[in-house]
Amino acid sequence: MMTRTLIACGVLLMAGATATAEEPPESCRPKAGEALALAAEADQARMQCDIDRASQLVERSERLAPATTKPVMRIVDTASPSGAAYIYDVIGTGPSYWLSAHTVPGEESERSRVPICSLGTNLPEDISSRVTSALTTAASESIPDYGPREDVSINPDGSRRHVLLLDTHDIITTIETTQGTRHFSRHAKASDAIAGINQMIIGVANVSDGWVCNTN
Repeated sequence: MMTRTLIACGVLLMAGATATAEEPPESCRPKAGEALALAAEADQARMQCDIDRASQLVERSERLAPATTKPVMRIVDTASPSGAAYIYDVIGTGPSYWLSAHTVPGEESERSRVPICSLGTNLPEDISSRVTSALTTAASESIPDYGPREDVSINPDGSRRHVLLLDTHDIITTIETTQGTRHFSRHAKASDAIAGINQMIIGVANVSDGWVCNTN
């Protein structure tokens, strides 16, 4: 069994010079002189920033190991304690799916420190069934693209407690739904339907013993 902590520990560090840090995507840079946006507009801007952040990580990953098949679902976990980001690609047309997961340095400057690890495995039958269902349900307009950054818990008296999540541990999910491509952004501690899909796929990877790391 291999968890993210185990991936980061006990593995020889990659050789190579530290690369120059990449600029953040244009959509993520503060724009001087602009008035505060309305809430809906702010969420739309944050969503575009997260889409572009995920794309930057995917491009960085493909420079290391080019992808050969377009996934029906891609989950980009932008942060981990090891300094790596994780990309999880669900591939196939159903009813069975293949999971291809791999690490990528969360920052280009981390390239010499973070090992590159990969996993390829069949998804269990019950998980594959839920993936097929998600390709339909994720098309619903009732599911927002950008999820709220708050942790909601239930108090003993039945009331709800809302706590803002100020850290930036975001997970960006792209799903080829039956109605077209949709992008979603959720905090790692979110608990809605999209977060459930993320946790389901990431959970399969976390308990797999099939991870292979490049120790050169």
